[in-house]
Amino acid sequence: MKPRKILFCIDCLVRGGTELQLIGLIERLDREKYQPYLLTIKDTDNSLVPEDCHHLQWSVPKLLSFSGIIQLVKLTRWLRKENVSIVQCYFQDSTLLAGVAAWLARVPVRIACFRDMAFWKNNKLEMVIGKVYQMMTGYISNANAVSKHFVEHFKLQPNKMTVLPNGIDVEKLTFIEHQPTITDIGIVGNMTRHVKRTDLFIAAAAIVAEKYPDINWHIVGDGHLKAGLKKQAEQLDIADKVIFAGRVANVDQYIEKMQIGVISSDSEGLSNAILEYMLKGSVCIATNVGGNPELIHDEISGCIVPADNAAMIAKKVIYLIENPEKYTELALNARKKIESQYNWQTCVDEHMQYYHHALEDN
Repeated sequence: MKPRKILFCIDCLVRGGTELQLIGLIERLDREKYQPYLLTIKDTDNSLVPEDCHHLQWSVPKLLSFSGIIQLVKLTRWLRKENVSIVQCYFQDSTLLAGVAAWLARVPVRIACFRDMAFWKNNKLEMVIGKVYQMMTGYISNANAVSKHFVEHFKLQPNKMTVLPNGIDVEKLTFIEHQPTITDIGIVGNMTRHVKRTDLFIAAAAIVAEKYPDINWHIVGDGHLKAGLKKQAEQLDIADKVIFAGRVANVDQYIEKMQIGVISSDSEGLSNAILEYMLKGSVCIATNVGGNPELIHDEISGCIVPADNAAMIAKKVIYLIENPEKYTELALNARKKIESQYNWQTCVDEHMQYYHHALEDN
């Protein structure tokens, strides 16, 4: 039997969590069973496109326009011509375009992927994208909290929702047994969305610096919010302690210098950064949102804090500094948890099983 054609559609490829998960999935798909295609609709980093994957690099700057309709028709015709069996969409614009095109082309399996808590929603977008979700044959999320939120908010059929784990290269991310003396703390995440709340990380740094002034605070990522965050660090008189590392190609290597990794988001799906922290031996402090508490049990495999609370982040940092035995215990527990539950083989196997059953059912 010829491999079934599957089109993955995403806005663009950057070194972000969802994008890297998609790249990893495409790279590892069994080519004897599935032939992957990738559609990006905005400027993308072509160096990130997986080998042996047909890349459709289109420009769709505005969906609700004459050119957007032309692209919709073009994609519908292409799907029919290529006899694509599965369309899998990520993010809102890509789901609007590829979801409608797949429905018009009568693609048998049409999947919307949910990887956040819909922090982006507004009334107009909710109304439009909610109708597109109803055109899909199934939904994939990466956390139970994400599934529950989308089912309830968009009135989706629960039996169409499936939770599939993120994949992570367990063998590559070797465990670093840090000395419990805390010298470096970091946060990994692009500074493109306020919801990531890097400002809380900087505010916590200022609180901790009053008692422990020699700690370095690393921010790994980039984006248009960077200038404002630099100004915040200057105003708090900790500019010399906050390191803006920018985009880092080998984030896992950079994490090796961090004894503590922070996720301070107001909204989160299932954070790849948390997985990497936990595997590399960096004890994670994360806000109690989305899938974070599914990964971390407070003071067992990391620390959970309330959202929008820099003081509590600082309190947990100081707790770890002053309790070195507990720090070591949390780091070891975290590694064991991720090794046993998350790896790329499991992720890919479960996706291919999902595709197999979805094709049989449709």
